[in-house]
Amino acid sequence: MQNINLFIPNSFLAETNDLKLKTYKVGIIGRALAVFRVNKVIIYNDSSFNDERGRKDAKFIYDVLSYMNTPQYLRKRAFPIQEDLKHVGILPPLRTPHHPTNDSPKKGDFRQGFTVKRNKKGTFVDIGMDKLAFCKEQLTVNKIFSFKITKIAKEILVTPDEPEDIYWGYETVYDNDGLKKSLNKQNPDFVVITTRYADTINSIFDELRYKVNNVNNIAIVFGGPYSSVEGNYSDPKWESIEVNTIPNQGTKTVRTEEAVVATLSLFNLLLA
Repeated sequence: MQNINLFIPNSFLAETNDLKLKTYKVGIIGRALAVFRVNKVIIYNDSSFNDERGRKDAKFIYDVLSYMNTPQYLRKRAFPIQEDLKHVGILPPLRTPHHPTNDSPKKGDFRQGFTVKRNKKGTFVDIGMDKLAFCKEQLTVNKIFSFKITKIAKEILVTPDEPEDIYWGYETVYDNDGLKKSLNKQNPDFVVITTRYADTINSIFDELRYKVNNVNNIAIVFGGPYSSVEGNYSDPKWESIEVNTIPNQGTKTVRTEEAVVATLSLFNLLLA
């Protein structure tokens, strides 16, 4: 199965200063990531927005996407109260397998857990039950890991693990890097640059479908609200293509979150 890495610019929110609207816009992205089984979302620094505002918006996008991907039972531990997250109540739930609605987990279930404290024997983990579980490994404290429940009795035992055949959410990355450096860090096989100035997807559909079904790691890159992706991002380490995924658009501009939904829906078809 192909890994899909999505690249969005820190300038994605540059059109507004309204915190509630920003939260809503990021929520659309987060929901799309889950619906279309994206593995990783990378926030890169747009060269035209590489200032304090840009870094602040990047951190905000990172925090909201990370919050959305965190199971509800861990959010109070993982995200202390902060002003920027005061509108997270409007975010849509992901309803993915790693966000269980069952409050009575059983042996063999997979759960995400927050590492609370350690002793010489291992690590105590909050997996959303009425008492802490215990992992017989020394893990970094105050981080979220995936676990498999191996015992439920007086003591709840877990081991680090996650299912291989179930979509288990996305990872969010922000390293304060430009696009080329961000791409190099992810080491894609195939890079898709989305832009209205390229060939329309219907004109290269068969070629694109062949390419995406014969690689492992796909990077899909989006530009910001004021410009398309600019610069030369070809590299000997990967194949690349530019494509217009919204032919004959009826509006003067397409917002980044709209482009993400439209593009991922098409890739869902290409990879079916």
